[in-house]
Amino acid sequence: MRAIPAAMLHDRTLGNKTECLVSNGTGSFASLAINGGLSRKFHGLLIHAAVPPMDRILTWHSCIESLNGHSLDARRWLSGTDVNSDAGERYLTHFTATPMPTWLYQVAGCLMKKELFMVQGQDTTLVRYTLLSAPSQSVSLSLKNHVHFRPAGDHCQKLSVQDIHDWRVNPEHNSIQAMGISLRLACQTPGLRSQQRSHWLTPRVNRQTHDLLYAIELEDQGYPQRDTSLQVHQADIDLYLGESCYMVGTLEDHWPNGPVQYQQTLTRREQRYHPNDFANDLAHSALQLLADRESVQGKTILAGFPWFGDWGRDTMIALPGMTLVTGQFEIAQSILKTFAYYLNGGMLPNKFPDRSGDELKYNTIDATLWFFWAIQQYIEYSGDWDFVEAELYDDLKDIIYAHQRGTRYGISMDDDGLIQGGDVNTQLTWMDVQFDGYAVTPRYGKAVEINALWYNALCFAQQCSDRFDDSANQYQPLIRLVKTSFQALFWNDALNCLFDCVTPDRVDDDLRCNQIIAVSLPHSALNAAQQAAVLQAVHQHLYTPVGLRTLNTGHRDYRGQYYGPLQARDLAYHQGTVWAWPIGAFIDAVMKVHKDPVLAAQLLTGLKQHFYQEACIHGISEVFDGDAPHKARGCFSQAWSVAECLRVVSQYGLDVPG
Repeated sequence: MRAIPAAMLHDRTLGNKTECLVSNGTGSFASLAINGGLSRKFHGLLIHAAVPPMDRILTWHSCIESLNGHSLDARRWLSGTDVNSDAGERYLTHFTATPMPTWLYQVAGCLMKKELFMVQGQDTTLVRYTLLSAPSQSVSLSLKNHVHFRPAGDHCQKLSVQDIHDWRVNPEHNSIQAMGISLRLACQTPGLRSQQRSHWLTPRVNRQTHDLLYAIELEDQGYPQRDTSLQVHQADIDLYLGESCYMVGTLEDHWPNGPVQYQQTLTRREQRYHPNDFANDLAHSALQLLADRESVQGKTILAGFPWFGDWGRDTMIALPGMTLVTGQFEIAQSILKTFAYYLNGGMLPNKFPDRSGDELKYNTIDATLWFFWAIQQYIEYSGDWDFVEAELYDDLKDIIYAHQRGTRYGISMDDDGLIQGGDVNTQLTWMDVQFDGYAVTPRYGKAVEINALWYNALCFAQQCSDRFDDSANQYQPLIRLVKTSFQALFWNDALNCLFDCVTPDRVDDDLRCNQIIAVSLPHSALNAAQQAAVLQAVHQHLYTPVGLRTLNTGHRDYRGQYYGPLQARDLAYHQGTVWAWPIGAFIDAVMKVHKDPVLAAQLLTGLKQHFYQEACIHGISEVFDGDAPHKARGCFSQAWSVAECLRVVSQYGLDVPG
């Protein structure tokens, strides 16, 4: 158990910018700052996925505790021109993310533990309070519950009468209804002596809280900071020494049994997926990002909390770490079959809809090729060739044929056997930012990682053909052509590494992390000397302790910080910003070239430190600043970041220091 030191909890800046997360497996979640406050618009105790796993609505916003009259509120708000806070974080002595987010408060000789968890598969959050020690036999605990019914990504500086005109409190049902949602709030006191009294408040705008200030939003995202919510419920508890009470918020028709659900949460968290403690903690983090997708009646992988849904590219890259390392082969099968079902024109969808009625999007050139890699990994872990032959092999052949004859966005095989696609108006690779119609990284034509993936896909298809005695589908001549063409087109003699992209107009020699994929894949079109040279170039110019830069620091377009308004972030997103997910390919390359697990483990030390001490505790962020000290940015827990770190730690048995 790794505890956050009290000094960090008491530091308002660090406490606000370090976060925790719990999810319920349907896309709903709860998240707070580790000081117990709200420091971004996505923080709250129950963010409900209205159409699982997306269309998320904030409902139960916060529970503000007072212990013997001492406020534990760590939120910040604006009164007039003054920024105020009860500074409840000064009572904190301890925070840990495992087995669930847990806070210890020391107040006037009393020691109280607070724990946060959700019921799996239900829209139910519980906060458990336990009195560990006190000068007397009981304490007075007051819980003031605030709500706000709005899309999770929005904010509302002031609630008006019109905003709350349909909010209806039903004390007999212990609920408040709004936006077609019925949120029920109640405190459970299962102890023999502890007692509670609750009452509801009619929503009125003159009872709204102060303008809440979100410390993360303005600097990191460039969004307005202010928000608000209304107190609608209060529970007052006489909590006795050694006993616990449970504050419950639920959208379900039945109340959970607090003690039973607490024990189930502990049991689930105690399950070990890996003997290595770091890998085991990563595995539990990965499980938070698995969710039900209502539209396909199956599991999916969320690209990242708190705002991303499920994306084809992210899913294929994250699938091995998310499902195979943890031994969940049936979930892997379900996800692979789901994406195979939605193949169209030889392409996987880039993105499933966030809301019902939205169309599937197929604007990706690489998600389909990562599909081959995910299946390769499935076989490596499960050895289940029968599943591949029965469910996926025909799809793999169709994908290759579709790319040979051509499909959407000009994606097709050229005469040299290489894959080309897109134009100046499209962004089809993972470096896909467009701002006001401007392609920040225009990687149309022939991109290096696309053709590395194409070569790997052809080799795997031939492996399947041999395994399944399919003499009608042979790829050896094409494999030889692609290998020769890849080396001829992409090898950069001047820099002793690979060109990034070859367009009809020019050869792009930007030094980017994409080329490491040409080394890391199971089948590489490069010879051993070339693989070593590419690894050296990437290590020297792009490696950081938390991932790989997307562009070398000496480039004229390099941007070393990723924060601020959307335009500033878009211009930096793939122009120097560090991404964590390519560290998996980088470690693969290190092991392939050097076969040195000690070196590989040392290269992950920074990510391990980040996982336990920064951003979302027990999560790995989406991106980091390119410049030191590489501040964490973007989504605070990103699926492919967690999954790729977990995969390589597990696959190579790495004992990461720290």
